[in-house]
Amino acid sequence: MLAKPLVVDLGCGPNKVSGALGMDVRAIVGVNVVCDVEKPLPLRNNSVDVVWLRHVIEHIHNLIGLMEEVYRVSRPGGTVEVVVPYYTSRGAFRDPTHVRYITEDTFQYFEFPADYGMRTNFKIEKITYDVRKPFRWLPAYFQKRCRRYLWNVVDNMYVTLRVVKG
Repeated sequence: MLAKPLVVDLGCGPNKVSGALGMDVRAIVGVNVVCDVEKPLPLRNNSVDVVWLRHVIEHIHNLIGLMEEVYRVSRPGGTVEVVVPYYTSRGAFRDPTHVRYITEDTFQYFEFPADYGMRTNFKIEKITYDVRKPFRWLPAYFQKRCRRYLWNVVDNMYVTLRVVKG
């Protein structure tokens, strides 16, 4: 009998991913484990199949530390699903609790070989975007140019990372 995959939603708040173990710093409805995700996670090494980080990493002061912890607890071949406001979106700037802005290139720093001595090895599998009207009907080449050089073309970025170990 196969074990049920362990799915963890870090910083879930009241909107936890269905079927996930919700972890947040606040004890609110939907949170299963109260913990600070900027500190060591109360999970075993190589125990998690899927980690969700939805609108979390833009609030994290020590992103390298969090990504190292996510890597530690993730099983080989596991996935990390990230949703983050795109760095040129209004949403990235309006929230006073945001401490950083995230681009596609941010995740390259967590691939192997990792810069700055990071203990991570994630492979970027997919990046997609919430493209706003009227830009969503443009061909991909023009969408890319618009999102890179114009303000407020994309609201959110969705990133899938694969955990590479061994």
